[in-house]
Amino acid sequence: MSHASDTPGAGAPIRYEQVAAAAENLEHRGAEPTLHRVLELLGGGSPHLVQRHLGAWRDARPAPEPTPARLPESLLEALERELARRGEAGLAEGRRLAEEARADATTLAESGEGLERRNAELESRLALVERESREAREQRDALRAERDTLRDDLEQERQLARQAQEELIQQRQQVALLREQLEEAQQARLTAERETRAVEEERIKAERAQAVAESQRDGALEQAREKAEQIGQLKREMQEERARQRQEVTEMRAEQKARLDAVERAKQEAQKQAQEAAQRATKAEIRAEALQATQNALKSRMDAMQVQQRQRGMRSPGERD
Repeated sequence: MSHASDTPGAGAPIRYEQVAAAAENLEHRGAEPTLHRVLELLGGGSPHLVQRHLGAWRDARPAPEPTPARLPESLLEALERELARRGEAGLAEGRRLAEEARADATTLAESGEGLERRNAELESRLALVERESREAREQRDALRAERDTLRDDLEQERQLARQAQEELIQQRQQVALLREQLEEAQQARLTAERETRAVEEERIKAERAQAVAESQRDGALEQAREKAEQIGQLKREMQEERARQRQEVTEMRAEQKARLDAVERAKQEAQKQAQEAAQRATKAEIRAEALQATQNALKSRMDAMQVQQRQRGMRSPGERD
């Protein structure tokens, strides 16, 4: 029969075969294979593991024959006293009969054959009494020997009971240790569950905060796209306005050149053309001022939009937090 072995805290692992061999060795030496003796014979090891192997070894052995019933020690002592009393009474009776026999012998010696027959009868009775007394002594000695055997058996049973009590105490200590370990494991499990719940709650909060941040980020990106489109539209409008202004300036320059050429070609109409040119110049200046005002308004609008965009960009991170 083979069992898996565990490794003790220090030293080589204790196997079932080692425990079984140590128990059989103790049993052959006439000693009860207790946990303490097996550990001492093995030189150490895990008490829990050795106890488990020792229990398996005992379970594998055939059941012991029932112990024959023994008489109580008090009854044995009473029997011994009774036999001693009867032996002493028999000896006293033998002595008394011997005295009577001697007296009868004297009488028989005086009376002849009758005395001899009486003497022989008394000797026979004396031999019977001596034989009964010897048998009583033998019975007494046998009872004493049986009493000594019973005492030895009783002492052995007392030793077995003490060993069983020691093993029970060790088992109770092991049970108490296992209970403490179980309580510690349960406390550790409860702590781990609480920590797991706290981590799960933090994860849910983080996911919610992330969702809010993503929503805010999407909104900010959408606003940024809208602002970018507005800025692009304004840039396109400004470019168109600048192109129109350049076209107008080009046209004005062409007109001025044409006027100058006309002045050169027609000096006779110089005054009239000069007046017209002055009027046109006045109109051009007014239009140029209007164009400059429009350009300044567009530039102010773009500056305001950029400032507003920067303010929203600075406010968005705070809202996400």
